[in-house]
Amino acid sequence: MNEKELKRKYNKLVSGVEEMKMFDGRNRGVDVYVCEKCGHKFYTRYKDKGVTPFTLRCRKCENGTSVHNDTISEQIANFMAFDVHNWVRPSFNQMNKLRKKGKDSTIEHILNGGLMLEDEL
Repeated sequence: MNEKELKRKYNKLVSGVEEMKMFDGRNRGVDVYVCEKCGHKFYTRYKDKGVTPFTLRCRKCENGTSVHNDTISEQIANFMAFDVHNWVRPSFNQMNKLRKKGKDSTIEHILNGGLMLEDEL
């Protein structure tokens, strides 16, 4: 897909995402992912409306799979001072950089309403 077509599809997504029928996790707490191998907990929150994965590669052991197994309140996450990572919709420029790196499946995920972790952009 060329840059012009990508821009058209991205603008269409952004202009209609609020009306799209999909889960909206904003202001619904902090999701807890737990690694099935080492038990490491990873905390995320939605900054934007969109779709997120049910599992992630463990950021601690890097060999395990972290599975979403709970949602806690923002108050608890703040009180416990957990390091919470944000799910965001990449900007067009960030997405275009992914296109140039050949990350086609990631581009498709984004254009279907998918979010990415802010610190991975």
